[in-house]
Amino acid sequence: MTESPMEWFKKMKKRSKYLMYTGIVFLIISIPTFLDYDMFPRINANDGPHQIGSWVSFFFTFVGFILLILAFGEEDL
Repeated sequence: MTESPMEWFKKMKKRSKYLMYTGIVFLIISIPTFLDYDMFPRINANDGPHQIGSWVSFFFTFVGFILLILAFGEEDL
């Protein structure tokens, strides 16, 4: 059974809100990982906590911004 266009639009709006909230949460998580590198343990002498922390922070920031871009793109419709 197919859904009406209004129901589909409401679901899309709800999904974009969840994407926005999730993107903001990822960006908030990336702030302490960027500022406090010592929260990650050292693997060995060559791969210190600053390298792991910067990659985790970069990942969270990248995912957060992508989710926000997708959400605002859907909100534009």
